[in-house]
Amino acid sequence: MGLREIKKERARMAILKAARDMFFRRGFDETTIEEIAEEAEVAVGTVYNYFDSKSALILAITADDTSTVLDENFQIPESFTGFESVKLYINTFMENLSIYPKSLLRELMREGWRSDTTLSKGLINQDLTLLDGLTRILEELAEKKKIKSDTDIEHASLAIYGIITTAIMWYAADEERTSDQMLESLERMLDILFKGLNPEGRDK
Repeated sequence: MGLREIKKERARMAILKAARDMFFRRGFDETTIEEIAEEAEVAVGTVYNYFDSKSALILAITADDTSTVLDENFQIPESFTGFESVKLYINTFMENLSIYPKSLLRELMREGWRSDTTLSKGLINQDLTLLDGLTRILEELAEKKKIKSDTDIEHASLAIYGIITTAIMWYAADEERTSDQMLESLERMLDILFKGLNPEGRDK
């Protein structure tokens, strides 16, 4: 990497760090591009050279924070059961999100429900990437017979995604709820999903 590229990358990282600090401190709505530029000690135009909007900035931050679990190379230890494998995948994702201020999580969830905005589309795309990851993990587990081989992978992924969404919404809405309580609740919901509700040996 040449000197010019190194300087560009440093500027980009400085902008992302400043934006992250500002969003965490003041929230998404209350932070301006001008304030981010001042915090990063760059010109406003420099921010726009890298990111065309605040939405692009927050999406870059959330993508970076969840990159480990959303990476296609995320590996599950061979010794893990199906339940342990899915729990590891989800917990890795959730632990990254738990560092976000609850007010910021609420802002992001609100934006995610808005239609036809850059931020809502970006958040939806990140959710779809999470779903793809869940699908990949479940397919691998089914192939290794760690879950039922005839599992409806698509709907199983959606069910687990629903558990994740519920846990995040509950956590963000309750100021008293801790991240440990969020993860404990998520594990209990996941346990119910894996065990099922029917008495053993009975049909629906």
